Amino acid sequence: MDLLDKYIKELGEDTSLDEFTVRDVQMKLPGIKHKWAGRLMRLKLDNEKLKADRGRHINSLADQLIKESHVKLSKPIARQTVEQHESIIEMNRTIKDNTVAIEFLEKAERILNSMTFDIKNLTEIMKLETQ
Repeated sequence: MDLLDKYIKELGEDTSLDEFTVRDVQMKLPGIKHKWAGRLMRLKLDNEKLKADRGRHINSLADQLIKESHVKLSKPIARQTVEQHESIIEMNRTIKDNTVAIEFLEKAERILNSMTFDIKNLTEIMKLETQ
């Protein structure tokens, strides 16, 4: 969850604004949106690659178990058995963490898209206060 914590902290910094930083944040907003969209897509690609690697690793471990077993094992039973292997459990944990981070990034994208309206509303409030 270190990645998620890092993202939460950084998004907080990217979306933080007050009456003195409104213009700067508004000018940087397209770049900020691009950064977060890129992170979302990279993490989705990494997670899909990890899922594929997990499948290949399960097959490899299952084949190895079938070869080394003193009793005849079917492929499904061998695959089910190796699901408890430490490396597979770690891969599952990473996939789950990535999935949560992907969900966060998708929500961050919606937040950033609505930020344009938030800045506009804040600007209108600031105009009314100065009149």
